[in-house]
Amino acid sequence: MIKFKRHIKVDEQVFETWFGMEIKKKGNRPSVSIFYYTNDPNDELSVHQLIKGNFASKDEAVRFGTKYMRSMYKDMIKREKSVPAEEK
Repeated sequence: MIKFKRHIKVDEQVFETWFGMEIKKKGNRPSVSIFYYTNDPNDELSVHQLIKGNFASKDEAVRFGTKYMRSMYKDMIKREKSVPAEEK
């Protein structure tokens, strides 16, 4: 598995995100799967989660993974803002 890090900016916050990419051959064409790591992949407690598979290229998989994580971070920020101050 190929492991790499991206910095994803949402509003004014920057999130450091680790991705993993697995490339398999299906006939004559590649099948690329994109994963995200819960933490640094070198950490023994870090696990990878599949985002989506069956991409035709690495670039397509990375673009999708970045958009997916940006959306996830936006939702997380939105939920955090909706929690009353007393519960924090």
